[in-house]
Amino acid sequence: MAPAPVPGVPHQPGLGWLGRETTLPPEAAPEEGRPRRSLWTWIIALPLAAVLLYFSFRGVQWRRVGHLVSGCSLGFLVLALGIGVLAYLVRAFRWRLLLNAREKLAYLPVLWASSAGYLGNFWLPARAGELVRIAMISAGSQVSRVYVLTTAITERVADTLALVLIGSVAGLSLGHKPMWLTRLAELAAAAAVLGTVLLVILPLVHGAVDAVIARLPLAHPVRERLHKMTNNAIAAMHGFRNPSCFLQFLVLTLLIWLCDASACVAVARALHLRLSLPVALLLLTAMGVGSALPSTPGAVGIVQFVAVTVLAPFHFTHSDAIAFILTSQAMSYVIITALGMLGLWQYRRRQR
Repeated sequence: MAPAPVPGVPHQPGLGWLGRETTLPPEAAPEEGRPRRSLWTWIIALPLAAVLLYFSFRGVQWRRVGHLVSGCSLGFLVLALGIGVLAYLVRAFRWRLLLNAREKLAYLPVLWASSAGYLGNFWLPARAGELVRIAMISAGSQVSRVYVLTTAITERVADTLALVLIGSVAGLSLGHKPMWLTRLAELAAAAAVLGTVLLVILPLVHGAVDAVIARLPLAHPVRERLHKMTNNAIAAMHGFRNPSCFLQFLVLTLLIWLCDASACVAVARALHLRLSLPVALLLLTAMGVGSALPSTPGAVGIVQFVAVTVLAPFHFTHSDAIAFILTSQAMSYVIITALGMLGLWQYRRRQR
């Protein structure tokens, strides 16, 4: 569950705990106003989280939440834990498909970098985990940081489109849901189909895109940077032109979100609640869309509000939804903290 704008900074001393400081290339450096925008992001994110938490927790019967959590089934929690780990393993394998368009990389280094990146996104502000995985991949290969950054963005965009499409189709198959939810699912499905078509077509019109950029009334350095960004993006999506690679990417994406949805179902069963697979997919879709909002690490407030809003039409009380989402978040933190710390340990051991 994790969402996807990728900020960059020209120099990140905070990565010293990885074993060395990392400098991104000029192409990946942001404009000078970035720190001010980051400050504004926090100014928006903190009050938003507080407001959403207030509406999420309003009316919650905490005794009911405690009863559900304390009486949970450990067997289903272990099952959810195993399914969650599998989803992260598959995510790393899918990211490797994009990276291998430039250089053949072993699976384990990609897994450790991916896990450390998710760890950073969970615990650090401003999606700093993306910088972590970029540094780890580029340090152990000849792949440029700009290309790694582009594959990360491409993966997130494709992931979001696929999730929205899957969740929308699942939502349309459900009965007894509010009309606003039906309309939203229809619009999201149409947008996801359009985005997927553009993602596949873009590599086919590479020359036309270059011609358009060359005619833009921009300064030469700006046009050159735009050329490099576009070329890297198209290179990252070049594998989609290969039917075998494209099919693998689709199958892995479907498997990832089915695993995440199945883990949600298992968590609900552990709490003795009933959650169907289509509703779980709809919930994951709404969380993916909500992640686009300015948020604190872990998207505190947003995930609680989304859970309460989406699950309410499907016979979940506020208390049930809060018990479910808090347990799910705890499971996610356990999984990614364990995998991420292992990934950082492996990286530091390899650096020595």
